[in-house]
Amino acid sequence: MTHTEVRMARRFPRTESEIAALAARVIDGLTSAAENFPTPPVSAEELRGKLDAFQAADTETVAAKAAFRSQHAAKDDALEDLVDAVKADLRYAEIAVRDAPQKLGALGWRLPRGGTPLQRPGETRDLTIVSEGDTWAVLRWKPPADGGAPAFYRIQRRQEGAPWNDAGTATNAEQLMSNQPRRVELQYRVIAVNKAGAGPPSATVTLVL
Repeated sequence: MTHTEVRMARRFPRTESEIAALAARVIDGLTSAAENFPTPPVSAEELRGKLDAFQAADTETVAAKAAFRSQHAAKDDALEDLVDAVKADLRYAEIAVRDAPQKLGALGWRLPRGGTPLQRPGETRDLTIVSEGDTWAVLRWKPPADGGAPAFYRIQRRQEGAPWNDAGTATNAEQLMSNQPRRVELQYRVIAVNKAGAGPPSATVTLVL
């Protein structure tokens, strides 16, 4: 046996199963080689009793854990049943006193307040060209300072004097515009959009690749 193997064999185990296995081997060794270990502080019989006690307690713990899981599942089912019942009564109560909703206070309940309607986004700010190549450019901007939150941004492009055309969309405040025409003066603008509609266009930037 190598030095490393000896050191590993002397390390006391940490897991319950390994400790129980070591205890069983010690019991067997004290019993089969009693002439070598005549007066152990804990006899093989006492050690066997302690191992049996641990294994019995372990069995009870496993059973208790199974019972706990079963009880927890039963509690979850009971809670779901309770939630369904309370919601049913509250729905009934909302209809029963719909002309005087303040009466719901007797049940510790009130109708939810109406939400604020979603607004269109404001104007996208500070549109800039942060880098460019032979046929590409990276646009960056800041979200609107007012209005509703944007769901996405619409990037538009045109040659000067021509109508604006959609050239891409982005969900964050930066977009790579690839495969752009060369030697043509192009104008770009960005529009913030959400379910309520589109905001006003940003200021325009001009680029010639």
